[in-house]
Amino acid sequence: MATYYAKKFKNRTHIKIGYARVSSTDNRQELGLEVQKEALKNCDIVFIEKDSGGKQDRPKLKKAFELARQCSNNGIDTTLVVYKLDRLTRKMFQLSDIIQDLTSHNIKLKSIQENIETDSLTGKFFCLILGYVAEWELEAIRNRTKDGLRKARERGVKLGNKGISKNLERLIISEYLSANMSVRKLSQKLKISTATIYSVLRRNSIPINRQKAHNVLTKPQKNGKVNM
Repeated sequence: MATYYAKKFKNRTHIKIGYARVSSTDNRQELGLEVQKEALKNCDIVFIEKDSGGKQDRPKLKKAFELARQCSNNGIDTTLVVYKLDRLTRKMFQLSDIIQDLTSHNIKLKSIQENIETDSLTGKFFCLILGYVAEWELEAIRNRTKDGLRKARERGVKLGNKGISKNLERLIISEYLSANMSVRKLSQKLKISTATIYSVLRRNSIPINRQKAHNVLTKPQKNGKVNM
């Protein structure tokens, strides 16, 4: 893909390559993507990625870098444009490596939101400072989250999955023991995960093996009742 576009732009004297990223596809992230696309509308080409900024192996970013290198090697004045530096990474050392790599190929990096370019030592310096600030903010958020969880546990708040209702648990047991249905099909029928079903079966000492489960169903207990 990068080679195809490099040939397409080979007669250009300068080129702007945009890169936009969001972490997921929820509504807020999609809105953020639209903001980035609008900001990058003057770019000649924009690579869009839906992936975590913490990952180093991002296919679209890799293609953007490859195209930028090929264009620059062809003598084209090349600029990689992002809406904000944290779209590339929130890690200062990773950002430093990116800037060094781009500079070694005579590629400028431009951030629209921070209004900086790496076409000078001052621009590179401010990029690294902002990269440090972004990493510090991310670490601060993590620490606040951990502190909040710790305080919640100290107050006796139960964290994580709140579990399922007793009625649903009884329904899972009843359906599993009475219906000739696999765990996967049962999960589809009840619209719950197979992990939840297995958890319920284990919690109630019900064998996963269907024949053993049948024996559990029909075997009278000491109080004369049948397991259900």
